[in-house]
Amino acid sequence: MTAVPRLVAFDLDGTLWYMLDGGAPFRRDRSGAVYDKRNERIDLMGASGEVLRELATDPKWAQTEVAYVSRTEYPEWAIPCLKTFLVTEEGKHGTARSMYDISSYQEIYPGSKLTHFRAIHKESGIPYEDMVFYDNERWNITECAKLGITCVYTPRGLTREAWDKGLAEFSMARAGK
Repeated sequence: MTAVPRLVAFDLDGTLWYMLDGGAPFRRDRSGAVYDKRNERIDLMGASGEVLRELATDPKWAQTEVAYVSRTEYPEWAIPCLKTFLVTEEGKHGTARSMYDISSYQEIYPGSKLTHFRAIHKESGIPYEDMVFYDNERWNITECAKLGITCVYTPRGLTREAWDKGLAEFSMARAGK
């Protein structure tokens, strides 16, 4: 069986969703679309919704934790937005779950992502080598890779190709140990 990371971490702006320019409060309409206070729609990027749904529902990921790490000047916007986006709907998998609901860690504040990951590592006890991180900023990838995290650059947001690449790189790194 292919190795599965114990923690999958995602940047938010430019990786999972487009920039949050309008701010809170956020609302979801009947179709599930999310809007900011200016009534502008916020969209998830690439395969973000599909990947998060997989993490929330596929038994293969049952022992994997999800983290959001964001160096934002507006941390007060991120959590409400995470709570507004639904990853699963009511039905087969129980009650609807939001992006926030499926996460174990939310390190969302200005500063180095090294600080974010050190906090997650301290709280979770998960070794850096058991983490995969997706980010659209090359310097965050370079910086966090020094900790031993499998880091994947996502200049066009989280695509299926980037997701698969990260899992393959993680698996190859684990096989080499």
